[in-house]
Amino acid sequence: MWLRDNSWSGDSRVTQTGERQLFTADIRADIAPVSVQFEPAEGLRIEWNDGHTATYATSWLLRHDYSQRARTGRRHTPRLWDAGLGALPAFAHRDVVGTVEGQLAYLDALRDMGAAIVREVPTVAGEVERFAQTLGPVREIAFARVHDVRHDPAGYNVSHTAGELKPHTDLPSYTWPPSVQLLHFLVNRADGGESTVVDGWRVLADLRKEDPDTFRTLTQVPVPYQLFSDTEDTQAAAPMVQLDTEGAVRTFRFSNQLALPLDVAFEQVEPFYAACRRLGAMIDSDRYKLTFKADDGDLLTLHGHRVLHGRRAYDPASGPRHLQDVYLEWDDLMARRRVLRGEHKPLPATAAALEATA
Repeated sequence: MWLRDNSWSGDSRVTQTGERQLFTADIRADIAPVSVQFEPAEGLRIEWNDGHTATYATSWLLRHDYSQRARTGRRHTPRLWDAGLGALPAFAHRDVVGTVEGQLAYLDALRDMGAAIVREVPTVAGEVERFAQTLGPVREIAFARVHDVRHDPAGYNVSHTAGELKPHTDLPSYTWPPSVQLLHFLVNRADGGESTVVDGWRVLADLRKEDPDTFRTLTQVPVPYQLFSDTEDTQAAAPMVQLDTEGAVRTFRFSNQLALPLDVAFEQVEPFYAACRRLGAMIDSDRYKLTFKADDGDLLTLHGHRVLHGRRAYDPASGPRHLQDVYLEWDDLMARRRVLRGEHKPLPATAAALEATA
């Protein structure tokens, strides 16, 4: 069934796009080969009992081998880190926006590390949005498209205060929180205000190994979050940790300041708080936290479902401190990476089509 469903022969595909034209539900339940031949140059040739004949190139079969070993080998393994990393990977703005090689290096670092710094970004208002649009479409949220972060006694968010911000992920109050955040430091001259970043996936990997029951609790108990202003509101509830179909961490949301009262079964409350205390202590420890003072023109990029960010308290009377940030989606950045590498188009199954695309 898998082979018949993935034929590239005959009218199985739309010629100009390579998109599927065969409707899976129309394939006979008793589909089976009538004859099978293999030639190294052409690949596997099958005549099916529905009258269709299809050829599958060897390179295509290897690309799509779904044995456990092959699937494991294709899976990307991120590089997890803690405070011992010392510093995030950094790139010059002129390279990231001006060269394919520079942008690929930056995107590769994000894929592996979940965070990177771009240096010497022009310190003019709105530049963070212009930079973002070289990577992909900006993710619109209920609040400002370009968000100003500075001391504002009337601001709707704790980031507008001068106090310490514990490491957190942004906007867990969305069912699907923005998965990339760009933070551009227009000016950062105030005393204090050092940035903090934590690889949440590293914290969770260690917690899972040391205390699997606590980790499991964090995947099961939904936490409600809210962020609102005078005119807008966002609310959502989800477990702090969400896993993919292979059991790996897919989404991590952690925001102490935006959490609402739990609304769960009585017997889940105490185990959740025990897990939350354990997790919070790890996140806030010097073992995992990178701390640095960003310079004017630095732009911090974060995988928002993985890397937490915060800051130390600062003195707003000691000098100016003004950031602007926007959001994007991880899928769009990784798509940009594939396009730059020429890896985004599907590999045809037939040898003739492969030669035509070579």
